[in-house]
Amino acid sequence: MYQNYERRRRPSRGVRLLRILIVLSALTISVVAVVAFVRWGDVERPVSEVDGIKQVSAVKDADLAIYDGAGWESRFWNGMNLGASLPGHAPGEVAPTKEDYLRWFPQMKEMNVDVLRVYTILGPEFYEALDEFNSKQEEPLWLIQGIWSPEEELVGEDEEGRDAYTPEITETFENEITDAVSVVHGDADLPERPGHASGRYRADVAEYMLGWMVGTEWYPYAAKVTNDSNPGVEPYKGEYFSATEQASPFESWLAGMLDLVAEEEMKYGWQHPVSLTNWPTTDPLDHPDESNEQEDLVSVDPMHMGPTDAWKAGYFASYHVYPAYPDFIAYEQKYLDYRKPNGQKDPYAGYLNELRAHHKDIPLIVAEYGLSTSRGMAHRAPLGRDQGKHTEESQGEKNVELLDNIHDEKYDGAILFAWEDEWFKFAWNTGALELPPTRRPMWLNHLTNEQNYGVIAAEAGEKEDEILLDGETDDWEKRAKGLIERISGLFTKEPAGIEQQEYEDYALSTTHDEAYVYLLLKKREGEWDFPEDNLNIGFGTLSDGSVETDQAPGLVFPGGGIQFLMQLNGTEDSRLLINSAYDPHTWLYGKELKYMPDPTIEPDPKAGEFLPWRLALNRPLTLPQSGREIPFQDYETGILRKGNSDPSSPNYDSLADWNAKGDTLEIRIPWMLLGATDPSTHRVWNYPYRAGELEAVETDGLRIYPSTGSADGDGPQTITPLNYTWSDWDQPAFHERKKKSFGIMKAAYGEDRPLLEPESAASENGP
Repeated sequence: MYQNYERRRRPSRGVRLLRILIVLSALTISVVAVVAFVRWGDVERPVSEVDGIKQVSAVKDADLAIYDGAGWESRFWNGMNLGASLPGHAPGEVAPTKEDYLRWFPQMKEMNVDVLRVYTILGPEFYEALDEFNSKQEEPLWLIQGIWSPEEELVGEDEEGRDAYTPEITETFENEITDAVSVVHGDADLPERPGHASGRYRADVAEYMLGWMVGTEWYPYAAKVTNDSNPGVEPYKGEYFSATEQASPFESWLAGMLDLVAEEEMKYGWQHPVSLTNWPTTDPLDHPDESNEQEDLVSVDPMHMGPTDAWKAGYFASYHVYPAYPDFIAYEQKYLDYRKPNGQKDPYAGYLNELRAHHKDIPLIVAEYGLSTSRGMAHRAPLGRDQGKHTEESQGEKNVELLDNIHDEKYDGAILFAWEDEWFKFAWNTGALELPPTRRPMWLNHLTNEQNYGVIAAEAGEKEDEILLDGETDDWEKRAKGLIERISGLFTKEPAGIEQQEYEDYALSTTHDEAYVYLLLKKREGEWDFPEDNLNIGFGTLSDGSVETDQAPGLVFPGGGIQFLMQLNGTEDSRLLINSAYDPHTWLYGKELKYMPDPTIEPDPKAGEFLPWRLALNRPLTLPQSGREIPFQDYETGILRKGNSDPSSPNYDSLADWNAKGDTLEIRIPWMLLGATDPSTHRVWNYPYRAGELEAVETDGLRIYPSTGSADGDGPQTITPLNYTWSDWDQPAFHERKKKSFGIMKAAYGEDRPLLEPESAASENGP
């Protein structure tokens, strides 16, 4: 077949280049348009650039200031601490997602938070979310980036402390510093490592950085070992930070770490103010009436180091300061005698005053303060600022008291601990009974104060499944209906689990979530009337318990007996008691440590002797200066409180244990009050007198023995138990809720708090 081909000429090189340029220009315009669309509405932060150094924050006239485009603005900084965990996760897993952060940041701004402090490098999602959120804010949520020190390495396996100059410890800290600086500048690719964030970091948040907080709460024995192991070490002299002649070897080592932060920042042409994290345990003050050796063993003094003229951004000091710890805050006479301007004595303000006086001519921030809404308590403190057992309203009100003290003592800011409740935390008086400790994040222990500091409650269970102590049963009916629907396959969630049993005068229903066991007792006739109803409820988790008890004569608890006995006698006299042979409190503090003067020690679990359920508050103390002896302190945590647990109710009480309304009685019991060391794997503690230690064993479930009667000469009354079982879980359900303290702190943070200037004086310890 004949084909006629048209002769074609190749375009000239110039034409080809012109076409390529046109295509590239079109692509460039498209990309710019897309970026412009995505970034539409972005607010450009003013940046000061002098001699090639960029700054948005700096220490100006001993204040922590930000650049507003025309000059430097100083203020009192209202802050919030944000952890790295969610329920069901250890902090090293860095579980929060970008969606979590984008939900939290607007809430923080709603609460009038100026600055957000994080303790360590978080995942790329955090910095991406912060950049995305702040790019639309006229007033950004400022960031203080923490740098985690090699805490475990400094403590050592024997907890005797290790020399900070040990090469692997120094190298670990230096690597963390280098990574942290590259992360905030959007220039990091961190490999996966257990317990650390990782990923590709490209969000540059330098323009939203208020400053750095370097390190963690310093372990005093590590500081002492370092000082003792390096006598005569020359004070560190760096380009940006140096130690003074008065610096200890540990302080000199820290000065080198601050200098490295500065060196790494200068690689990007940026400077931000730098601080060390510190706490009262290693403060530079003298506490002669502190009885605990480690609390006044060694000082880490921020005034023994500081910036050179090359570091224009400046330097500030930061401390974690709580009203209940260490003991010297509550017992040191100089603090007890301190009066605020209104004439009120306040030891917390007294400590703040002395700490502020030491740190002359530099900004000073309280980097942690706050109180807990836990049902349990770990320590008492003056003016009712106890370590735990606060209602949500009390948490907010007393946090404002602390905030006012911090401001009035001429500090530069206060950073509240914490944003959201953290289930993984432990406390000194409950930690030994949370077994295995690796399972702590799987359940919420309301007896552990450390788990309940948030202004956002991480409530156990799904929102739609929550049980409220309000005298209504619609939540129980909804949960029962949901159970049927899930079993029928309409939902894939694990069944909620409600078990019911009929008794002569009432029906008993039982269910649970990751924090509580719930009971509903519905009367057949009449209303609940205490103390006339004389309600006793026995609880058994192990065999060989007491079949009878001295506290409820005539009642018989068959099928294994009981370890706990609940007695509801009205608002003034309701409590949970514990089998003396099962009581870890008298075993540990009475038999083993001999802190209790006359403990009841009954090792036979069948003896039927029951005791108040108590938690320790303080070991015996002898104050060195005054010679005053402080006896062992504890309190009855088993006392049961009547109240309404519905947050929407005007009568809401976050510490409520039970509520009675008409024919409806509702009770919620924290898992640990029923012997659980880990309910997610059916673990309870063993009989400590029999085991000779605090150990966890598995239980088949919970036997519940309710009775509103007594023998009264008619012979023993044998109670048929409801046998409650549940499924193990490896991922807890939870939902978030603003505590009542959120609104209280919102109002307080929204007040105009002028920055009060401390008396200026030349620092004797300046570099």
